[in-house]
Amino acid sequence: MTTEAQRQGLGTFVNFEFTLEHPDDDFLFLMHEGKRIAIFSQTGATEGSLQDECAKHLVFKHGWAGYDVVRALAKDNPSYL
Repeated sequence: MTTEAQRQGLGTFVNFEFTLEHPDDDFLFLMHEGKRIAIFSQTGATEGSLQDECAKHLVFKHGWAGYDVVRALAKDNPSYL
């Protein structure tokens, strides 16, 4: 189940099976389809850094169009994706 905090941090990317896990008070895991793709410090993670990592993952691991295109589409027009 996706929490409101995850929706806020991940934005539209929650619709593409991105989630967050909190293994302890220090770290935050960014997950995609159940696999850990990035680790952030709890204090250093921002909405922008989480969403940037989601976009990069889609581009480099799943062959999506350019990084800037993915960020723009996810932010401004979720139905376009």
